[in-house]
Amino acid sequence: MKKTTTTIILLIALFTTVIQAQSKDALMDYPDLQKRELEVLRQQWSVTNNSSGMAFSPVSAGSFATLGVYSQGGDHHRVQEGSSQNGLYFSTERYDKFSNKILVKGSFKFKMDKELDRGWSDVFKTYNSNPYIFGSSVRGDYDTQSFDLKLQVYTLSFGRFNMGLTIDYLVADMARQRDPRSRSYLLDYSFIPSLVYNINDRHKLGLNLYYRYDKEKMPGLTTVQTDPNLQYYTFTGLQNAEGRIGGYRGFSRQFIANILGGDFQYNYNNAGLKWLVSAGMEYRDEETLGDKRQSPGSYNSYVFDLYSDLLIERESVLHNIKLKAEFTDGGANEFRQRLVSERDTLTGLTTQIWETIYIYKNRFMVKETDLHASWKVYSLSDDGASYRWSAGSYIGFQSFKNSYFLPQSDYLSGRVTIGLNGSVLLYDGRSNKLYAEGDVYSGISTVAKLDAEIENLVTNEILGPDLQFHKRDTFSAGAAIKYTFPLQFYQKSKLTGYAKIYGGNLFSAGGAGWYNIGVAIGLLTL
Repeated sequence: MKKTTTTIILLIALFTTVIQAQSKDALMDYPDLQKRELEVLRQQWSVTNNSSGMAFSPVSAGSFATLGVYSQGGDHHRVQEGSSQNGLYFSTERYDKFSNKILVKGSFKFKMDKELDRGWSDVFKTYNSNPYIFGSSVRGDYDTQSFDLKLQVYTLSFGRFNMGLTIDYLVADMARQRDPRSRSYLLDYSFIPSLVYNINDRHKLGLNLYYRYDKEKMPGLTTVQTDPNLQYYTFTGLQNAEGRIGGYRGFSRQFIANILGGDFQYNYNNAGLKWLVSAGMEYRDEETLGDKRQSPGSYNSYVFDLYSDLLIERESVLHNIKLKAEFTDGGANEFRQRLVSERDTLTGLTTQIWETIYIYKNRFMVKETDLHASWKVYSLSDDGASYRWSAGSYIGFQSFKNSYFLPQSDYLSGRVTIGLNGSVLLYDGRSNKLYAEGDVYSGISTVAKLDAEIENLVTNEILGPDLQFHKRDTFSAGAAIKYTFPLQFYQKSKLTGYAKIYGGNLFSAGGAGWYNIGVAIGLLTL
């Protein structure tokens, strides 16, 4: 961490010493952060899985790189989460032209954080997914690193068609720093070809298919000291778990998922009005494997989503209205297995493999609903290339229900969130700009209920405290200051520096809270 802090200090010193004092006219060619934000906002297709439509509202060639540190923590968190996180992140993305007909967007993200005082889960995906997770009741610190590389290639029109391709590659590593010491590896990549058919200048139809491979592997656990009373827990859904003394010895597990999906889009373009709607679904088939293909069960899910993005631009005002809905229907099959041994009479070798003798279908089920709606207004300037202020509102609803059958147990929660956000340009020196941003949100619990037929350690230590977390109403407020300034490393270079400081706090009923603070610096290039 000391090395990271030193690097950031050196970068800040570098930025502050290379600023050139130039006239306003001489600085007009420097890249502008607000202009880039508005171009990305107008490129509606970029938030869908269909990259071929990104050519309709291209973003100017250039790069934006950000390096930041953050800290967050408090006592308003779920039991299987840590009490604080401290981390470093780096991200960069670039829009460019590969040829006269082919455009590209590339991005890279790196994140490294330390999560303190976490327990009961040694996996990346703890909630509303595969129930066959594992973890230790002894809370400890976790170090996580992730790398995400993404490439989007899209073409200009070939006749009535635009074509595109997205490739996304993510790897991550999470290591527990206390006995029993686990280390989980994550591999997640996707391949998404897409196509847009131009009916005419106003109406367009899009289609994309995608394949995604998701694998998480924990090869085994190690210990530095031997504790004869150390227990390790494997879960099968809600309060159902098995804790074994020394259960970490020889334990390994991996989750392997194949995801298939597709989306259909419709886009309307007219003077001052753009509307994009996308609807799609995906199917996830995930197997859970241990040693000798031992498996407690499998998990599969369907996800249905609907997205709408409306842009209305009138003279110096831009309205952006977004709607998003996502529904998840998942289920886990439980396996009953036996260990089968076979001996080769020629070699004398014996092989062992777990054989499934009975499948209990949909023993654990997941239902999720996620609804979002937002409206944001921008006061434009410079012929729509920047804005003086923005103001927005938000409303959302999130709910989930987990069910385990025979004996039946149910755990459900629902929450409505409403909020306001805005920003204002405090100082405009053309290339030197100072912005202020702020937001307030309120979360209201609509339902939080646990019906567990069996009361045990898991209900007392995990589900019960989690229920209180979901029952709490919350209020949060945050603010940020951003500053951009010109940089020139040599005579013809045109760079814009970027600095941001932000912070906020969430307050919940009962006095619990969660803070979030951070600092970031960056570069915007042509």
